[in-house]
Amino acid sequence: MKNKVSATLLNLIQKTVAACGIELYDVEFKGKTLRVLIHKPSTENKLARDGVSVETCAFVSEKLSQRLDAEDLISGQYFLEVSSPGIERKLRNPKDFQQVIGQHVAISTKQGTFKGKLLSVLENGINIKNIVGSCGKLDQEQFIFFNEIKYAHIIISNQELFKDKILTD
Repeated sequence: MKNKVSATLLNLIQKTVAACGIELYDVEFKGKTLRVLIHKPSTENKLARDGVSVETCAFVSEKLSQRLDAEDLISGQYFLEVSSPGIERKLRNPKDFQQVIGQHVAISTKQGTFKGKLLSVLENGINIKNIVGSCGKLDQEQFIFFNEIKYAHIIISNQELFKDKILTD
């Protein structure tokens, strides 16, 4: 989480989001925009696959807006944005990686960008099996230390994205 928010504000956001039956994924305050990213509670250490609806975001936004106005923790005008982190969400910590074992990820390091299937998460890094587009050798396992990762996110292929559509047509 980008903690450009106070501990008091972060705590209020976490409690309000949890009271709505949703998990807080990330919070950032850039300029005048307070961005709150939410997702459905994890099941069996895996991310919920059906995401959050527009209605859920609106509900959380309304509840959060009420609490923020009542507590008056933000001085001046601001914009509140509540949304899902998206299907190609950022991976920021070992827990995030643990929840997406078996999925494809892109990892940016000083050595380049590695793309592959996440095989395992260890105490100090991850193992992936390189795919096309990776700076690593195709189909070779690659170990990447957490402290080498500059940016990481999930990769969703068109085949995965439209899998249900293809099966129903």
